[in-house]
Amino acid sequence: MRLMICAPDIFTGDAVGNHCLGLARVAERLGFEVEVYAQRFDDFTGVVDLDRLFERINADDLLLVSYSIVDPYLDRLRALPCKKICYFHGVTPAELLREFEPVTADLCAASVQQFGALKSFEPIVANSAFTASSLPADVNTPTLRVIPPVFPDMAAFQAPAIARRAASGQTGNAHDILTVGRVVPHKRIEDAIDIVAALRGAGIDASLSVVGSSTNLPYMQFLAAHADKLGVSAHIRHLGMVDNDTLIRCFHEASALISVSAHEGFCVPILEAMNMGLACFAREGTAGAEVCVPDARLPLDNALAARRILGYLSDRKRLDDLVDAGSKRASMILQSAADTAWKDVFDAPFAH
Repeated sequence: MRLMICAPDIFTGDAVGNHCLGLARVAERLGFEVEVYAQRFDDFTGVVDLDRLFERINADDLLLVSYSIVDPYLDRLRALPCKKICYFHGVTPAELLREFEPVTADLCAASVQQFGALKSFEPIVANSAFTASSLPADVNTPTLRVIPPVFPDMAAFQAPAIARRAASGQTGNAHDILTVGRVVPHKRIEDAIDIVAALRGAGIDASLSVVGSSTNLPYMQFLAAHADKLGVSAHIRHLGMVDNDTLIRCFHEASALISVSAHEGFCVPILEAMNMGLACFAREGTAGAEVCVPDARLPLDNALAARRILGYLSDRKRLDDLVDAGSKRASMILQSAADTAWKDVFDAPFAH
């Protein structure tokens, strides 16, 4: 039996692209013949133009559609006679992007109009319970499953554990706070800058390292002006996109990873960091908070968030307990994304 995986875009290094290629590896391990299709892609040996899918697919095949943005092919895909699976990554609310990325905001708004059409797929698999909750009630049914968008064979999950270090809130001890992800408006990097400024105001030698692509010039200019206004420009580093080895080194050198994004479908960096033994904090009300240890959820108020982080950085036992809890939670989440979970999805009966 063949499994055909498709998405509008499949680029190496991008979260959706990585997930599609990871699914292909899983399916091959499970004995499937796998083909991967996209409208736009950079892997010309492993990915084929999406129009070819309609020429090749037949009723005995499995189709997995990866959905993260409005898809002009959606009606054609859901009309195919084979079993159809949808992996739903979630869509960023348009209002979070409107100021700095109006074109993307329009695409996200158009995506919401397609959500009802996803009920043509069975099963639907969401990347988190938070993401599933964004679907209409007639789509978010009891048959919907949640499988995290990660695979235990990913490089970050093979990295060595972080060596434990002494933790102190004294002025002379430097603490690098890390954020990882695309530098786009809804990630709220300005809030991370606020938190670092508050930590410095409390006498902590804190800095911020920002890892992720940064192609939105107006937003980058806004962040630079914000850091300058708070007097912390010298303590903010924008590292851009980095390779896996550099990312792992960033995890090892940091005191904590924070996610203050206003919207997350899952937040893979939190899981990667917890698995290595780094303290992780995530803003409440997003899927990032679903991934991290419950005690490490950050309030929306940046001053209160800084105070919560400081409570861990200045107390070695609390920090060690948080790291231990994070490691256990990461192991549990990775187990839920094992090949056996996907075997159950692929083997589910075709109801249409």
